[in-house]
Amino acid sequence: MRRTELDLCRLTACIMVLLIHTSAALYHICPLDASAFVPLSLISTMMRGGVPVFFMLTGALFLNRESLDLRRFLKTHVLRLILLFAFWSLVYALGSRLVARDFGDWYPFFFDLAKGHYHLWFLTAMALCCLFLPVAHAAIHEGQLKGEYLLFLFFGVSILCANCNLTPDTALILNRITLDFSLDYLPYLGYGVWGWWLSRQRFGKQWLFIAPAVFLACTVLTTWGNIWYSNYKEVADGWLFSYFSLSTLTQATMCFCFFQALKDRPFRRPRLWAALADCTLGVYLLHPLFINILEALGLPMTLEAPVLSILGFTAVLAAACFAATALGRKIPIIRKLI
Repeated sequence: MRRTELDLCRLTACIMVLLIHTSAALYHICPLDASAFVPLSLISTMMRGGVPVFFMLTGALFLNRESLDLRRFLKTHVLRLILLFAFWSLVYALGSRLVARDFGDWYPFFFDLAKGHYHLWFLTAMALCCLFLPVAHAAIHEGQLKGEYLLFLFFGVSILCANCNLTPDTALILNRITLDFSLDYLPYLGYGVWGWWLSRQRFGKQWLFIAPAVFLACTVLTTWGNIWYSNYKEVADGWLFSYFSLSTLTQATMCFCFFQALKDRPFRRPRLWAALADCTLGVYLLHPLFINILEALGLPMTLEAPVLSILGFTAVLAAACFAATALGRKIPIIRKLI
């Protein structure tokens, strides 16, 4: 059964991620003594919980299932994410060279393919977590997991990656690929389990007020901390921007709990929200490309009016990305790529 409150949560997280990337450019070039630095810090800090929410939603959706078809799950999620990473790495690597009209040597090109565009780390992080998700599912539901799968995780991931990292400097591409699937991403699985646990709790009406209040209080305190640390370092710094900081955990949790409090409530146009939520992966994959297009068209983001320019830019960006994704999903071949 489709849950509209989770669709709305996914859409909110998607917009938060867009705001992270649109505000970053201004935040890191803004002088610390400029009046724009405080609102930029507030916006940048407020949106950090968006990424963990996606992992929480994944846990809530899959760990609540009584059974998990391992082969189908690995094919439709893990393999698909890896193929999407490879395809979009190629798109962005070719695109950057076409714009610069400089293809250079083959080695840097293949290294960029292995590295991926800056935002594609999310795909490999999610793929790694999905690879281990059946382990968490088996533990939660007291099911049985084949020993062969555990051996695959041990030899195919842990041992293989550890030994590939021992390769000499001449094998940088191989080393780069292992970093894409680094076990450093595995703690995101914790967000998946956390999302599953929260999804099984009941949140009353009061959470529609508690969650935003805690979220805002945490954001204000974290913003103050980031401003203090930036002044200490004498450069705009995201001291508490980590997706595993207590502040980000609190923000993501409150965002998730707010929408959980809307569970079983009637929603208008649930099919519309479901269709938009299905576009969020495509929006994530496309948005850096559209940021470059909008900047080339002269759509401004200025320090003179940072809040309005960022919100306006993000609104146009979101509209363009959702429209392009919705259109692309109507075409069978493109649908599989977004």
